Amino acid sequence: MKIKTLLILLLFANHFYFFSQEIEILVHPNKIVISEIKQLNSRERECNISIMPDGKTLYFMSTRALKNSSVGENGDIYQSKFIDNTWQKPTPLGENINTASGEDEPSVDAQGESIYYQSWADDWVKKNGPYFNAKRSSKGWGKGIGLGGGITQFFDEEFSANFGYGTDGMAVSSDGNLFVVACGPDYEGDMDIYYSTKKNGVWSYPKIMGISTDGDERSVFIAGDNKTIYFSSDGHGGFGGLDIFKVVIDKSGKLGNVINIGAPFNTAADDQGFVASVDGKSAFFIRDLDIFFADITQLTEKIKPINTATEKSSSETKTDTKILTAKETVYFNFNDFEMLETEKNKLITSLKPYKNLDQLTITLSGHCDNIGENIYNDNLSDLRVKSVMTYLTTLGVNPINIKTASHGENIPAKSNESENGRKLNRRVELTFSIK
Repeated sequence: MKIKTLLILLLFANHFYFFSQEIEILVHPNKIVISEIKQLNSRERECNISIMPDGKTLYFMSTRALKNSSVGENGDIYQSKFIDNTWQKPTPLGENINTASGEDEPSVDAQGESIYYQSWADDWVKKNGPYFNAKRSSKGWGKGIGLGGGITQFFDEEFSANFGYGTDGMAVSSDGNLFVVACGPDYEGDMDIYYSTKKNGVWSYPKIMGISTDGDERSVFIAGDNKTIYFSSDGHGGFGGLDIFKVVIDKSGKLGNVINIGAPFNTAADDQGFVASVDGKSAFFIRDLDIFFADITQLTEKIKPINTATEKSSSETKTDTKILTAKETVYFNFNDFEMLETEKNKLITSLKPYKNLDQLTITLSGHCDNIGENIYNDNLSDLRVKSVMTYLTTLGVNPINIKTASHGENIPAKSNESENGRKLNRRVELTFSIK
């Protein structure tokens, strides 16, 4: 069942609460120059942009022909960097990501070291797809690992029930904890926006978001502040066709007022795919299936992502609370993810200075040596992280306060040329912080 129009959302304990509201349409009194980025576009279709928070790297889908191949309908993921005030010629991501089956909907983290994307290649259900996450190393992009959990279950069920399923835009927050997607039974029909959250390393079963309407929702993007969501819809009123809207998640988990970002971004045609750098200077969007740019530096803050640097500085001036941090490293035997008793005792000793473990925040970073296939090592480092997380919770650490990342063999602490170096690379690094 679809949610009625003019609604906002309160996310609390995995439930939604809805309240009616009026849709504000932004008015920009000064002239806004919108320009096509011709070096990024082709005669084919470009869409589903993702931008790194600094605004210097773009990822997008294009159906242009890869070298030595013919144009297909499925497309591939491309990347371009902003160097010497010019966007460079787009280059396709490697064969570990782009396949003959087509890949789409890229979403990158804040460091550009992790990319989420869609692929219906081969038996995507058995691979825990259709959404995957790949890590980048000095060797390039590794093979994607299916997100699994409730996300795979949702798409498997919907795909089977509808004899196919369509999506048109996905984003993962740069902190890796929120997944949003526009989807529906028919690509040509109306879609809704669904969300999933990651808890204890597992993605929840997607639920419909309150910004969905009886109409059509597409092209979702989560800005680098992890709070601002841009999306397109024809169900919130506006200029006609799909318009671009913005909504912000506040500290309580409530989605604030839906805002129409106004002309000249929105027209009587379908306008979509809006992304913005977190510094509030650069914006990119799709028009007529090409990529366009606008300098939004002088525009109202209502159109921009939250300036996290200003927010943090303001917060720090209001409090003298000190944040205490410490680090620890847990090591593992070769090809194993079970914690050793010596390493468990190490963690017990590390936690002794903290009297209230429930308020302790811990970041876990999993790693491996370079023996074995990349995808195997990615999974092994993830299992090591989950093993440490499970043990920490038995000691009284709140799992909600544990943040995780798995890097496989991509970030060695020592050289893998020696056994001693490989031993030191089989690890999980922990950072403790508490106010």
